[in-house]
This record gives sequence, C-alpha cells and structure tokens, in this order.
Amino acid sequence: MSNPAPDAGAIIAAFRDQAAYCRNLGSPFTGSLLDLAAGRLAANAPWAAPLLAWRGDARADALALRLAGALHRAVLDGDQQLAACYAARQIDAEDLDAALTRHGGLLAQYLQSPPQTNDPQRSAVLLGGFLQIAQACPGLALQTCEIGASAGLNLSWDAYAYDYGRWQHGAATTAALTLHSRWGGPRPPQALPQVVARAGCDVAPLDAASATDRQRLLSYIWADQPERLQRVISALDHAKTAGIQVTRAHAADFLAAQLENRRPDAVFVLYHSIVWQYVAAAEQQRITALMQQAGKQVTAAAPLAWLRFEPGAAKDGADLTLTLWTGDAQTGVTEKLGVGDYHGRWVRWEKD
Repeated sequence: MSNPAPDAGAIIAAFRDQAAYCRNLGSPFTGSLLDLAAGRLAANAPWAAPLLAWRGDARADALALRLAGALHRAVLDGDQQLAACYAARQIDAEDLDAALTRHGGLLAQYLQSPPQTNDPQRSAVLLGGFLQIAQACPGLALQTCEIGASAGLNLSWDAYAYDYGRWQHGAATTAALTLHSRWGGPRPPQALPQVVARAGCDVAPLDAASATDRQRLLSYIWADQPERLQRVISALDHAKTAGIQVTRAHAADFLAAQLENRRPDAVFVLYHSIVWQYVAAAEQQRITALMQQAGKQVTAAAPLAWLRFEPGAAKDGADLTLTLWTGDAQTGVTEKLGVGDYHGRWVRWEKD
C-alpha cells in the first residue's frame, strides 16, 4: 500500500498539536518554536518543501520533533547564532528561516529516522514494578531483558538512587545519579532486588561511548529542560563507564535468544517503556507467544515476569502493568500496578 498524498493542513496541525503538548510538559520555548515552525510552514518558507511533501502520518512519525531535534543538534554542534536564540528562549521567523536554511543537510538527515529518546527518569516508574517482583519472588535475583533499550540508560536502573519525597530507595552518595519523582498512593514493597544479568536490544541502538550517538540522543531532549539534559548526560557517563552495550536486533528475535539462556536460579524479567506502539503487530504477537510458552515452563526457582510501562487506559500518563508466572501460576497473573507520567515526573501507585 502506498503512502497517502501529502496533506499540508494535517502536517501543520500536527506541529501545533506537538507545540501544545510540549507546553503542557513544561517546555514553553519548544512549544513556541514549533508554533513558529507551523506558521512558517503555512507561509511556505524556503526550507518547508520536504516537510510539506511528507507522505506519512505527521503525528505518528513525530515530524515536528524531528525538526526540533535537528535544530537542537545544530546548537549542540556549535551554531552560535542559533545558540543565542536558545539561551534567550526567544526566536523569530527570520532566525528560524536562517537556521533551517544553514542546516538544510542536517534537517534532511533528521527527517530520515524517528526521534530516539532514552530518559533514565522512566526508571522512577519502573522501580515500583521491580520491587513488586522482588517481593513476589523472595530470595531470587533478577535476570533482566529490556527491548527498545536505545542507549541502555534504563538497563542500569539499579545503579540509580530514587527520591520520591515520601520515601527513598538506594544510596544517593554512591549512586550514578539520583532520580526525583512525586509519589502518590501506597508505598510499594520495601524489597532490595539484585540483578545478576542484564541485556538489552534495539533496532537502532546508540552507543554511550560514541560522541556522535551522544549528540544525537541529547538533541532530542527539549532544549528548555536543562535538568533533564544533565540527567541524561550523567546516565550516559555511567553507561560508558560501566560498559553497557545494547544489541542491534529485533525485539522478538532477541527475546527468543535470551529465553534460551534463562538462568535456572533467577527471575527472568522482560521489560520495556513507551516502546510497544513502535513494534509491528506481528512481532507483538510473537513476543506474547514467546512469553506465554516460557511461562508454561517456569519453576519455583526460576519464575518469569513481564513488566511494561506503556500507554493504556490512563488519560494523564501510561500504565505500569506486571504479568507474573510462578510455579503456582503458570498461566500468568496480570495486574495493573499504577500509572506514571511519560517523563517519569510522578507515579500514582494503585496496588494495595
């Protein structure tokens, strides 16, 4: 099936919708930047042709964030004129047009692939799930497997400290970084999960030790979120020091190989965050089938868990859901643990 013909009105509307979303998530400058870009698209600015010719779904393809990423990359790479606009949190049509004209090649490069973000702050949501698994499987360590791991920043969730205001987890003095998040609802189990093996995959992994990959990852962070930028830099530094590697592979193939090498004395944990929507339906079905089949083979010494932080019924965030297979529940028991902000700024725990 061929892609639909370009729809300039839908493309411009996608930019305006993304601008509103950015403002709602605490990025007014990025919001104003994308609103300005929408206006310049409507005026058919000199740089607008490749965007207005877009044949995909501008919203689903995150077209506006591809443009924002290219501009931020230009700033990170040393464009002083554009950097001055970003520092002042103010940019006009003339500055925008000039920047996108100067960096037409960079924009073309960024239009070729979707944004890739890997904020370790999502570990602040995932932690509750890992604590729940540790409580349900006392005395057992975890063998973790993350799909859609990008640069692997959430592979090291156990190296971070967490401060939720009402309670803390981990030692801030020795942690790679401390994640701050607001906690609502009951406190989760006070467990101490131990990771004995970790692995992650991505169809287009980024290497924390590569200067080019680091710049690409940082470029997709909204420029008016300096704390988030510094957090990712700290996580990248830890991943580089720890030698974290992410395998280039499709999720189902990687999971199948990992399940073949399950430890007989640990909980195998498949986990992912805001990834499922990017996995093709056929691959989703294969992953589900692999987990269900593996669940039929669990023992009390080697349970199986599937932890996912993905869009669901919640309107203000994504659902944190856990399916657990134990020696007593080989069909798998699924329960919603809570809801988390997409950027991990807050958690609403719902399990008693």
